[in-house]
Amino acid sequence: MKKEISGIDFSKIESDLLFRKIPFAKDFDLSKLCSFKIGGIAPLLVEPENEETLISFLSYSKNFGIPYKVLGGGSNVLISDYPNDFITLRLGGVFKEFHEKSEGRFEIGSAINTTPTFRKISNLGYEGVEFLSTIPGWVGGAVIQNAGCYGGEIFDFIQSVDVIQNNNYTSLPVEKIKYGYRSTEFLKNKNTIITRIVMNLKQGDSKEIEFKLKEFREKRNSSQPENKKSAGSVFKNPDSIKEKDKKWKAWELIDLVGMRGAVSGDAQVSEKHCNFIVNNGNALSRDVKILIEKIEDLVFKKFNIQLEKEIEFFGSMD
Repeated sequence: MKKEISGIDFSKIESDLLFRKIPFAKDFDLSKLCSFKIGGIAPLLVEPENEETLISFLSYSKNFGIPYKVLGGGSNVLISDYPNDFITLRLGGVFKEFHEKSEGRFEIGSAINTTPTFRKISNLGYEGVEFLSTIPGWVGGAVIQNAGCYGGEIFDFIQSVDVIQNNNYTSLPVEKIKYGYRSTEFLKNKNTIITRIVMNLKQGDSKEIEFKLKEFREKRNSSQPENKKSAGSVFKNPDSIKEKDKKWKAWELIDLVGMRGAVSGDAQVSEKHCNFIVNNGNALSRDVKILIEKIEDLVFKKFNIQLEKEIEFFGSMD
């Protein structure tokens, strides 16, 4: 029986990808590519290794109307149990490299892991980016969400972002990019794929850098669930609530509506940090979705505030 997606013959797609020398894998278990360890089987996982093969795939998918979704490091994403109505696109090859082109000027691929990369840059004596060594996932995802913690955000240090938009390569200076708290224009513009970033960093005191690396690591370990399958913070911190002008954290609201420790299937709101949901075994995406929707409903009813998800849904959750 032929596998089909939107009426397109998969065997034909596979032949076309082979002809274009675009790397891919068939029937890939996407749960292996995310920190939640949740997700179904992707009919095709396409992994371009450079700009040429990436643009080749994008042109091909556009010409033949083939839907795709971009998957990054999988650290802040909930993957559908049935991701079978699109092709999964994941960057590899040169997109996993970073180089110091001149003193303090770094070119960093979007598919490189954030934590070890910024730990290494910090250990080279460059200050300011120590906090990024505690953020999991890929650099591209960190850029899309303007990831941050402990008073810093990745856009504090970005000089430019290289992207492919509408099958054309361009380099965007940071001044031309709209971004804010846990948000950038890239979140809404699904036609943009980030390929690398450029940062200009300054040398600092090595002992102070080492202290910050240790301090931030210990803060993270003391406040977040360790050795648990999760996808990081589920919700963004909301704007201040009018009552007494108090500014709440998302986890406080979740706690106050009694959702700490709540369970759905093998998914559970973390006892340690209730803005985290953990997979205690073989949780499904629908289990996590049930908890998310219940939290949203209870917080809205009690505080009249709509929590905004920080976690991204990958594929249909219906």
